[in-house]
Parts: sequence; C-alpha cells; structure tokens
Amino acid sequence: MRTTLLALALSLIVGSLIAGEAPKPTYVNAKVSAKEICLNETLRVEFTTMPREIADVDIINSISNSLRLSASKSWRLVGEPQVTESLRLAPSPAPLPANSEKPVKERPKPITVVFSLLPRTSGDLTLPDLPLTWLLGNNFAKFNTITVVSSVLVAGKRVDLPQEANGVGGFAWSSTLDEVRTRVSAEKIKKDGTRTIITPKPPLTLIYTEGFLGEAILRAPALTLDVARTEFLQRWGIPQQEDAASLTWFIGWTRITARPDPEGITLSLVREDIQAKLAKAQVSSDVFNVLESPKETAEEAAERKERDIQAEINRPAVPEK
Repeated sequence: MRTTLLALALSLIVGSLIAGEAPKPTYVNAKVSAKEICLNETLRVEFTTMPREIADVDIINSISNSLRLSASKSWRLVGEPQVTESLRLAPSPAPLPANSEKPVKERPKPITVVFSLLPRTSGDLTLPDLPLTWLLGNNFAKFNTITVVSSVLVAGKRVDLPQEANGVGGFAWSSTLDEVRTRVSAEKIKKDGTRTIITPKPPLTLIYTEGFLGEAILRAPALTLDVARTEFLQRWGIPQQEDAASLTWFIGWTRITARPDPEGITLSLVREDIQAKLAKAQVSSDVFNVLESPKETAEEAAERKERDIQAEINRPAVPEK
C-alpha cells in the first residue's frame, strides 16, 4: 500500500513539473464497487490517503457533511462512513536489550475511508469531490462517473422498476391535490391541518401536504411480515435496512417500509424529494425569513421614495456665512 501511494505521489509531481506547474499532490487511491448499478443497488466507495497532517479534524463528520451537502440530489448516504486510522511500529533491524532506553519509532498508517451510497435517480451520476480536510493544502478525493440503470436488482437479475417508484394506487407522485379532486369523491377527502387525507380505495391512504403527494399508507390486516417477506423481496429486492420490527427498501426517491401491527402489517411509502421540499420551505418560513430583513413591495418602495423626496424639499436652507 505504501509503495502504491508513493508511486502515485511521484507520478503527480512529475506530471506537474512537466506541465510547468507547482505540484499539487492529492495522495488518494480511490476505487468503487461497480461502474454500473441498478436503482436499488448500494455503491461501496473506498479511498486511501496519506497519514493525517491536521490533528483535530473529525474525518467521519467531515466526509458525512460533505456528502450530505454536495451529493444529496443524486445520492443517499447509507449509514456512517468508516475510517481506519491507526499506528504501527516500525520494524527494528535487531532486537533491543531489555534495559535499552532507545525509543521505539512509530509511524502513522495511511488513512482509509469507506462509505456506501444509494442512487436517487438513474443516468450517469457523478460522485462529488470530497475535501481532504485532514491534510494540508487544498486536496480532494475525486471519483469516476457511475452509470445507474433504470431497473432494480432482484435475485441477481435486473428487472423493470415497480410502479411504486413513480406513484401509488394509480396516482403519480407528481400529482397535485387539484388533480386528485377530479378523480375522488368529496366524502373520501378529509382535511387535517396542513395535510389532506385521501382514501381512494381503502385500506390505501394518500397523504397530501401543502398540495403535494408525499406519503401513502397501506394496511394489510390478513398478512404477517413472515408470510409477505418473500413476495416483497421478489418485487423490491433485498432491503437496505432491516431490524426486528421493520424492513425498508429505497428505490430512487421512494422509501418503502413494512412493519407489523396488531392486526397485520402496515406499508409506509414516502417520497423523500417531496419531504425535502416541504422541510426546506418550513425552515425558510420559520427561521430564515425571520432572520432576514423584510423585503419591500413595489408599493412600499414608492412610498419610501416619496417620503425621501418630501424630506429633502422641506429641509431648511443652511444660511451662508
């Protein structure tokens, strides 16, 4: 590993010198688990850098924050990044006497970072450049473009996307509340604060928030999770998250969670891009708009201009000396 890193650094320096530029080494050896994946397939990313040069940097938080800031529109971070950083003893040419006071030299091991991503959309997706905040200088880890095909991986085979990736119960995730009103009778529509609850065909419930379809709930009282598990796996593939109480699949922007309930199982389908838009609007309304100075309307600006003009006209003349 050390030989590979040194060779990489040397090639970067030589290339820069040939080009007549000052060398800007990045010291990164990066690789990905695949160059082409399905929409429900996890991408494993690994890269190695030279040892830490800045002591107080939290590498895990640095990588997590960078990914959430620069990759959230195309990729979903799965879990937390893993960082391997340890010291190893330098080999001694000969064993030292037991009473020797000569210090044993330690040298840091190169840092390896591993993280997993799920694609949010299909197409040729770029991975973001990640700043190496634990190294001196303006260094980045760079990666190749990943091709995401519009299909899901089920039992090792690529199959067409399930309808849940685009809509629920015949209603597209992009549908508006006005569109639904033309297809559903009024008695099936109920207002609940900022949400509108619609039951087009019980036990399916659609939840519109601020006019957008962002969530759906389906209850199946005659089923158990053990009975339904195999069928779910054949439709959505291996769940990306699983615990004793739930199974969760991610297919692009759609999150599907199956949980047992006292009467059977409940399926929750959430469209995360809609949820992100609603959260952004709420933060802007409740926080940023309060912190920022209010913006003038055209009428208010005209009135202020008129007051300034009148104040200037009515200002007393300064007598000449």
